[in-house]
Amino acid sequence: MHDGNQVVRVANGYKKKDLFNIGKEMDERKGTGNYDKDRTQFNIEYVSMSERNLYQEVKKVLKDRNIEYKNQPSTNFLNGITFTSGPEFFQALGMKFIDSGRTYHKGNKKGQAVLVPDIKSKEDIPNSITYFFDSCMEYLENYVGKENIVLAQVHYDEDTPHLQAYFMPIVNETKRKQYEKDKNGNIVKEEYVNKKGEKSFKYKLLRDDKGKIVYKFEKGLFLNNDEFWKQRGGQFSYKRIQDDFNKFITEKGFNLYRGDIGSDKENQTKAEYQIEELKAELEELKEEKENTLKIIENSKNGLKNIEKQSDKEELLNPIKRKIIGYKDEDISKIVDYTKQLEKKVVVLNTDNKNKDFEIDKLSKENKIFKENKEYLKQKDIIKEQKTTIKEQKQEIGRLSELVDILNNNIETLKFKLDREINKWKNLFKKVCKALDKVLGRDKPKDNLEDYENIADAINYDYYNYDKNYENDKDDFEIGR
Repeated sequence: MHDGNQVVRVANGYKKKDLFNIGKEMDERKGTGNYDKDRTQFNIEYVSMSERNLYQEVKKVLKDRNIEYKNQPSTNFLNGITFTSGPEFFQALGMKFIDSGRTYHKGNKKGQAVLVPDIKSKEDIPNSITYFFDSCMEYLENYVGKENIVLAQVHYDEDTPHLQAYFMPIVNETKRKQYEKDKNGNIVKEEYVNKKGEKSFKYKLLRDDKGKIVYKFEKGLFLNNDEFWKQRGGQFSYKRIQDDFNKFITEKGFNLYRGDIGSDKENQTKAEYQIEELKAELEELKEEKENTLKIIENSKNGLKNIEKQSDKEELLNPIKRKIIGYKDEDISKIVDYTKQLEKKVVVLNTDNKNKDFEIDKLSKENKIFKENKEYLKQKDIIKEQKTTIKEQKQEIGRLSELVDILNNNIETLKFKLDREINKWKNLFKKVCKALDKVLGRDKPKDNLEDYENIADAINYDYYNYDKNYENDKDDFEIGR
C-alpha cells in the first residue's frame, strides 16, 4: 500500500517573454494559484534571485559563465519542474489539513472537500516533510546540475505543498553544422535567390561525398534545450525521469506510487486547472438551477389546481381552516417554499454570473501568463526592425561581395608586386656580379654595404682620377 501518488511535472520551453511572469509569481506570489498569505511566510527558498527580476538573473548567469546561446524569441531559456503528491501523502508524514470550504468538481475526488495545510507556525511542518523536499532538491541538483538551477522554492501557501524550480538546459557538448572554407580559412559564401526573387548570400554548408551535411561535436557550455533532453532520452526522457525519481525517493524511505507506466498526460498550468474546476462547478450550479426551476414549476402547477377548486383569496386566507380538503398551513408552506425557491434561482443566477466572470478573468490571466503583454506590445516595433534588418542584411551582402572583389584585387596586386621585387632582386645580383668582375674579385662580398660604398664611389666620381680638384668651389678642409 502506498502513502500517496508520485507527482513530477516537467514544463520545458519557457522563452524570454515568459521570464517576467514566472519571476513575479515566485517572488511576489502573484499569479493564478490559491495563495494563503498567512502561510506564505513558511515558504522555503533553496535558490533565490540576486538580480531585480528573473530575466536579468538568467542573463547574468549566461554572461558570468560564458555560456553560448542564440538570443532569439524562439530560444528556450528555462525549464520548470514540480515535485509533490496528494494531501494523503503529507498527512501520512504528520502534517495536519483542514477543510477549505471548497470541493473538487472533476477527477477521482469529484465531490470531496479540498483540504489545505493547517500551518500556523514552523512547528506545524514535520521534519519528515522537510526531509522529503530536501531529497527532491538533491535529486534535481544531480539531474540538471546544481549550477544550472536559477530558482527553487517549497510552497506551503497553496492547496498542496510542493517544490517548484526552474533551471537552464545547459550542455557541455553540442553538435554543430560545418561550413566550407577557402585556402585562407574564411567561410565560403554562396548566392541564393529567395521566394521573392531577391538575391542574397549565405554561408555554404560542408557536405560529405553522399551530399549529407557534416556535423562536428564541440566542447564548452551551451544553452540548448533540444540537446539537453536528447542526452536524457529524447522522447523517452519524461518516462525515465519518472522511473529514476521513484527509485531515488524510494531509497530515501518514502512510499510513493509511480503511476501508470507509459502514461503521456499533458501538464496543465495552474490557471488551466482552476478554469476546468470552475467550469465543472458552473455545470453543477446550472444543473441545480434547472432542478430548482422544475420544482417551482411543479409547485405552481399544484397551486393552479387548488385555485380551480376555490377562489385564490380564500385559499390564501390564513383565518380559514380548510378549503376543499387543504389546510391553510399546507398552502402557506407551498407558497413560502415556492418563494424560497424563486429566491434560490436568483442566487444561482448570481453565482453563475460570478463564475462566468471568474472564468473569464482566469482565462485572461492565463493568457497573459503564457504571452507577456509587454512582449506583445514590442511585436510591432520588432516587425518594423525586421524590415530594417532585412535591408541592412542585403546591404551587408552587397558589401561582402565588394570585399571579396577587393580581396581578389589585393591578391592580384600582391602577386604582381612580388614578381616585380623578384625581378629587381635578380637584376641587383647581376650588377653585383659585374662589379666583382670589373674589380677583379674572385668571390662576392657578404656585406651589402660594400656594394653600396662602391656605388657611392662611382656616383660621386671617386674613381675619376682626372678630376681637377683645385678648381672645386667647395673647400672641405678644416680651418686652422
